[in-house]
Amino acid sequence: MTKDKGFMGGFFLRISLRKINPSIEILAIVCFSAFTDNLGYGIIVPFLPQYALSLGASDLDLGIIFASYALVQLLTTIPFGLMSDRYGRRPFMIAGMLVLGVASLLYPLARNVTLIAACRAVQGLAASATWSSAMALVVDTFPGRDKGEKLGIASGATGVGGIAGPLVGGVLSDVNFNLPFLLIASLSLAMFVYMFFRLKVTKKEKAIEALPYREIVKKALGIRNIVIIIIINVLTMIFWGFMEPLMPPYLSGRFNLSSTQIGLVFGAASLSYAVCQPLVGRLSDRYGRKKFIISGMALLAGVNLLIPFCGDPTSLTIVIMITASIGTLAFTPLTPLAMESLQDQNIEAYATVNSLFGIAFYVGYSIGPVIGALVSSYFGFESMFFFYSLILVTVLLIAQAYLKEMMKKEEKTLVKSTKNKQRISIRKE
Repeated sequence: MTKDKGFMGGFFLRISLRKINPSIEILAIVCFSAFTDNLGYGIIVPFLPQYALSLGASDLDLGIIFASYALVQLLTTIPFGLMSDRYGRRPFMIAGMLVLGVASLLYPLARNVTLIAACRAVQGLAASATWSSAMALVVDTFPGRDKGEKLGIASGATGVGGIAGPLVGGVLSDVNFNLPFLLIASLSLAMFVYMFFRLKVTKKEKAIEALPYREIVKKALGIRNIVIIIIINVLTMIFWGFMEPLMPPYLSGRFNLSSTQIGLVFGAASLSYAVCQPLVGRLSDRYGRKKFIISGMALLAGVNLLIPFCGDPTSLTIVIMITASIGTLAFTPLTPLAMESLQDQNIEAYATVNSLFGIAFYVGYSIGPVIGALVSSYFGFESMFFFYSLILVTVLLIAQAYLKEMMKKEEKTLVKSTKNKQRISIRKE
């Protein structure tokens, strides 16, 4: 009887899995992988520094531990992107979850600073493998005009993982130090097993032609929209690079907020951003990318200036949430516009370009704290919001002048048809 029940359960499970729309299943895989990866990134933030200090780590050691994650990503993200475009997404998605699971299991065994830094570096390697292919896989699966909505959903899942990470990590680590790592290991290894059996290479996923890697990057950078979006990413990430380390002390000093309250302010902003992304993606699918980018940056430049004038924590939180929501107008359409620009030139280097965007993020995020410290020390912390608005106006002007909207296929056909009719008309005259 037990054997029959097991057989019947497995039979119905196989039937139910077959009924899943393959495209939706792939999107769900990307969302859950991105969520798990970002959850794993943030889950250790509340307790790992104190644990490292208890093992005798210095402030420099803490810097090395957290920098090792970004350094590995900086070194590997473009090579992984190039190989993903050539050999396909599946190996990197699967490997990313497996390596994340292994790294999470090794953390509790790390008893010195060197081993902790090594675990963090391996975790960065896992993130590179996952991110080199995740968004590219979404574009492969949804090559039409609905890609903005689908990319927004995937980015939203990433944001939710980022919000949940520190909260879950703080709660679980208070119960037992090993629990956060066991949670990430369980989620990532479960995803590894599921993808190993269920993630199939779709017909729409094509490996890029066998060009030298340097030629692939050169072709991608030969597209003006790609270069402009890279510049936008660098300039805007400068602000977030100096905001994250300096905003908490500012909130603590001005409003006497606790660490938990500061976390809730940032969490509310991140949640607003994550929730709005799919909606903005869908609207930009329908009405075009550029108008959202331009209007979003204009609105963001204005609303951002209200933050220094907030007189209490409640109004500050509301304004920051509004600012984050408006930010989706400016930034959500950038990736789908870049992917459409590649499609327009018949260059399927989606993962390579996503990796280039990752490098742009790291560059902006790295130089941000230095610029922020200089601006803040000379002009005061509040001046940084005016500086960010200045950046946004600069980016807005660049985008208005140089970003090119990609037309739908039917629009291109209509334009060609109209031009042909005009030529025929002119000849007849």
